[in-house]
Amino acid sequence: SGGDSDSISFDGTGKVTFHKTVSGGDIAMTKLLDATISSPVAQYDIDSTYINSTYDTYKVVANLIPVSDGPDLYSRVFVGGSVQTGSIYGYEGFPMDGGAVYTSDSNTHMRHNRYAIGNASGEAISMEGTLMSVNSTTIPFSFVGLSHYGYTSALPSGNPWTCGLKPSNASDVVNGLRLYFSSGNIASGTVQLYGIK
Repeated sequence: SGGDSDSISFDGTGKVTFHKTVSGGDIAMTKLLDATISSPVAQYDIDSTYINSTYDTYKVVANLIPVSDGPDLYSRVFVGGSVQTGSIYGYEGFPMDGGAVYTSDSNTHMRHNRYAIGNASGEAISMEGTLMSVNSTTIPFSFVGLSHYGYTSALPSGNPWTCGLKPSNASDVVNGLRLYFSSGNIASGTVQLYGIK
């Protein structure tokens, strides 16, 4: 234990205090974005300020409440700074209650839930996903993760999902992500993004 600004302090209970910012080349995950959505928006975009050639892999965590009752959570990517709206995506998901798989081999968006998301008190969607092969020109971009949500029957549900670009779009370098609901605005929520080495 020491008293100057370069010291590390131990208080006898196991608590360690660092008096300066901890940094170094071995930090595996770095928080890049911590945003709060406090008023309704049509979508939330994470642009190339955050998703770029710095990392090939990113982690997204989002907690979102829809304005409308019953939408699905969708996403799209940006390529060259433009959101991609063509039928270039595929997705699959399996609800944990044993319900039917949802799947599409060619769609205009990626989908992150099986059942309609509610907007009553306590109903929302929380998701975490990993963006992979962001800068590859030979392996298609992938977005893989889990969602937990309250659907319109005021019941909890959840599902794993896999999404991404079709093999024919393997050369697309991704530099952004748009999160939005299939109908209505995002009422409020939070979005975090981490870069992974």
